[in-house]
Amino acid sequence: MEAAAGQASSLNGINVTRRVVLKAVAAVGASVAGGVVAACGTNSAPAAPTQASTAGSSSWDALLSAGKSEGKVVVSGPPDPGASTKLPEAFKKFSGIDMEYLAGNSSQLASRIQSERAAGQYSMDVSLAGADTVYGTFLPNGWLDPLKPALMLPEVVDGHLYRTGEPWFRDSEKRMIMQLFNSATTSLLALNTQLVSPEEFKDSSALLDSRWQGKMCAYDPGVNGAGIAIGSAIYVTLGQEYATQLFKGQQVALSRDYQQVADWVAHGSYPIGIGVTHQYLVQYYEAGIPLKEMNVPDIPQTVTGGFGLLNLWSKAPHPSAARVFANWIASKEGVTVFGQLDNGVPVRNDVNPTWVLPEQIPQTGVKYFDTYDPDYVRTQRLQARDFYASILH
Repeated sequence: MEAAAGQASSLNGINVTRRVVLKAVAAVGASVAGGVVAACGTNSAPAAPTQASTAGSSSWDALLSAGKSEGKVVVSGPPDPGASTKLPEAFKKFSGIDMEYLAGNSSQLASRIQSERAAGQYSMDVSLAGADTVYGTFLPNGWLDPLKPALMLPEVVDGHLYRTGEPWFRDSEKRMIMQLFNSATTSLLALNTQLVSPEEFKDSSALLDSRWQGKMCAYDPGVNGAGIAIGSAIYVTLGQEYATQLFKGQQVALSRDYQQVADWVAHGSYPIGIGVTHQYLVQYYEAGIPLKEMNVPDIPQTVTGGFGLLNLWSKAPHPSAARVFANWIASKEGVTVFGQLDNGVPVRNDVNPTWVLPEQIPQTGVKYFDTYDPDYVRTQRLQARDFYASILH
């Protein structure tokens, strides 16, 4: 994880034009057959940059025809403000292919996929999701196709363009799940400073003060989602007793709606928010509402991938368009568009994430609590989630 924790550097001079990019995607295999790129097989290697640069117009025309004959690409992703319009618009401008965007939490999506696949229906092509559901449901259920063989753009496969030294695949096989973002959490707390003072919160014990009972809110840590990221850091570092005293003893109000938690803090309904997702507070900062996001020293700052785990659905109805999208979203252009929507710090080192707060950029030499480590997600994170569910639901 520390390899991913360096500060984003300046542009390295990579500039792939739209035509070259799409020629490169076309070069993923020897030909396109039946409207599907031949290189969709799991053993295909990424095309070399020389192949991408010399791809003939016939290959490009074949890929473009395949993508358009498929009609669209269907992408499941986060309910971030603007994502359902800005991602489709940017991808259409890049590729000429329409996108249907399905916004929702990953846990909600898992239920839909389970029902569809039980009925033999396959409606989605690409997933942009969080760690809990990807590691705990998508991958073990066999719902994903290998992604690495489909990545072949020079700027996507070049390891020098990543703070990790290579595209960051988090699954054990290093080919299924690619992490696009690695962001330090802005803060443990979001405060409405009209009602509470940041000076009141010197360490974790301050949160147990009886004055704050019934005045705190959080995204539910007993389900997959943003709440368990902070909740598990509390659970692992301070233990079950403290976690119980905080969430149950202090009567923390819970929601499974990211925007609602931010609204509660901004409107003063619950002036202390635990683990509030920053991008849902932006509108209130812009409106001049006095808010303060902060950490306390004895609860470690976490790093997260947000909804930045990129996956290809198996049995995708639009496989050519899916691979075009996967290459685009992992490129400098795509990850910049998506990063601004998901408030993420790209793992790529040729993107300057000007849209995040400085403290969200992981720093070299600082030890963070990696909430997207697969072993942690499958063990301690699940234990923490189930613990919170047992005491809060």
